Amino acid sequence: MNRLPRALFLTLLLVVAHASSAQAPPPAAPNARATPPSSAASPAGVQSPPAAAAAVPSRLFTFETDEFWLNLHHFLYVLGRAEAKLADANEPSVARAPKEAERGVQSLTPGERTQWSAAVRAYAAGPSQKAALDESMVTIVHALGDLDDAPTVAGAGLDAALVQTLERAAPIYRKAWWPAHRAANRAWRSAVQTLIDRDGATVIGFVTRAYGLPWPAAGQPVHVSSYANFGGAYSSWRTGTLVVSSQSELNAGLRALEAIVHESMHQWDGQVFAALLASAPQGALVPRDLTHAMIFYTAGEAVHRLDATYVPTAEAYEIWPKRLSGSAFPAQRLRPALEDVWKPWLDGRGTRDAALEALLERAIAVSR
Repeated sequence: MNRLPRALFLTLLLVVAHASSAQAPPPAAPNARATPPSSAASPAGVQSPPAAAAAVPSRLFTFETDEFWLNLHHFLYVLGRAEAKLADANEPSVARAPKEAERGVQSLTPGERTQWSAAVRAYAAGPSQKAALDESMVTIVHALGDLDDAPTVAGAGLDAALVQTLERAAPIYRKAWWPAHRAANRAWRSAVQTLIDRDGATVIGFVTRAYGLPWPAAGQPVHVSSYANFGGAYSSWRTGTLVVSSQSELNAGLRALEAIVHESMHQWDGQVFAALLASAPQGALVPRDLTHAMIFYTAGEAVHRLDATYVPTAEAYEIWPKRLSGSAFPAQRLRPALEDVWKPWLDGRGTRDAALEALLERAIAVSR
């Protein structure tokens, strides 16, 4: 394989979208061979605690629960995928949506039912055919999140056909589903905020020390939607958008804390890839799913250390046998290296850079 410049390599890899659960995005460009590390490119070493402990801001997350247009879009999105009979429509985080839609339809007039069905069909033939982290979809969600509960989506710079579909569906959604969805969003936020107030600083302190990277000073923004995608949550490094479903079983109790920490950690992907590249021997391939596996392991471990009975999401939902981030290999192959090399660093032994170097060496060996 021809060697790619480091900047291009990062750009290509970051196009591979990240989501919770087992999402396998469209194949990304091939992994690039690493160039020799230089002193300028090498990340600073991170020592064991307490020296490595990063300052944890007082506000860890900010939540948006009342974004009408964003919630309408996601409801139509998952209903459209069910209408199109796409495989992930049966996943637990979205499987209940068609039944909920059927109940709401009972309150509609015949004309409203026809109009709502037309909106679902329009999504089934269009937006719902794309992955939630397709670039065009991320652009839509970012724009809708900015609108909150505005009276119209006109002027948001969206496709005219999409605007028409949303505008026609809006009064129907507001009548039949939005009050319950907004209430679910607010209830979820309240429950999660209790966990954050109790355990948030401990968990965020753990992951920031592990990665040697700072948490956003103003807190990580989270868009709460009744539905999100089949995995119950997703995030985009490009726009910094993080969406979490208030009705997904993957986001209940302590699992909710793991989910929002997991998705927030994807915002560090570029920096972690750079650190891995800096430690890679010349010509080495950096597995494209390595950072995602690291996040599953680290976020899960952070919450598990709060409660020894807690089973991390990657284990509870059998994520390790799946293929992450477009990899050709199951993530299970990386788990022994995470246990043998990364966990000691999580326990406070050694340095981050030494752990990354050893982890990459093991990951390369099992990814050929």
